[in-house]
Amino acid sequence: MNKRILIFGSGVIGSVYGGLLAKAGYDISLLARGKRLKDLQEKGLLLQRAMCPQAETEAIAVRVVSELRPDDAYDYVFVTLRAEQVEEALPVLAANASGCFVFMVNHAGGYDRWESIIGKGKVLVAFPGAGGRIDEEGKVFYSLTSRLIQPSTLGEPDGSLTPRIRELRRMLRKAGFPTAGCRNMDAWQKTHLALVCPLACAIYCDGGNSRTLANNRQVLTQLCKALRETFAFIHRSGIGITPGKYRLMHIIPLPLMRFVLSRIYASSWAETFIDDHTRHARGEMMHLTEALIALAARHGCELKELGRLLTGRIDSK
Repeated sequence: MNKRILIFGSGVIGSVYGGLLAKAGYDISLLARGKRLKDLQEKGLLLQRAMCPQAETEAIAVRVVSELRPDDAYDYVFVTLRAEQVEEALPVLAANASGCFVFMVNHAGGYDRWESIIGKGKVLVAFPGAGGRIDEEGKVFYSLTSRLIQPSTLGEPDGSLTPRIRELRRMLRKAGFPTAGCRNMDAWQKTHLALVCPLACAIYCDGGNSRTLANNRQVLTQLCKALRETFAFIHRSGIGITPGKYRLMHIIPLPLMRFVLSRIYASSWAETFIDDHTRHARGEMMHLTEALIALAARHGCELKELGRLLTGRIDSK
């Protein structure tokens, strides 16, 4: 049976997942508003692979809608909003008849509230393995992350391995997305914030972009201190660093970390997966950084180094 899917949010992530799932043969509707709705209605969904000079623009047929009505029933609703937009959307999602809402959202607060509003058993947690930007004409330039770096990751709030997790992984793989399952998405997302919040704050502190930051030794040094601090918090709090490949982050020597980060920020990869989102979603990254700091405070931990990076009060050494 061809699954009927709504993509609730038409930014980069929603556009990429909706477009590639539509190419794979699934029945996709893309919810959009404002200028994005107008662009999609007039020009269609336009995707182009970034970092691929020979790639051509693809025009992909998707149904475009401007609202989610209570009686609109979908097999899956992918919620691809920014973190600070979710709260406002929850009543709309709760009023809808669909049975599964896949939240592809950065989040530090667990899933009890989502389930209490939308319904127990209706929430599934995921994180995208894609990045990019939308230009002024509405074209989406995107790249997919590899399985080794950050595949599309899915899990149930209670950690169980369910048929719908298996089905969604099959669907995403068919659409070209590397995937992974996770038994503890709450720890996975909190670990992710321990990484991306300092990475974003460093770009804001530098005042430029990923390439200028690559040559800013002072800010890179403070970034390394902040990363060691946030990962030490995740480790010591009992949340648990997830996935395990990040367990060295709170003990790696600072000079080595600074060297590696400088190389990463100087790359085209960083422009797509760090810089584009960081500079165009400052509100979201501030929201998430504040959430991470508040989470640490609830565990009796003050993230002083991250605070210095956030406010620009960094050492001159």
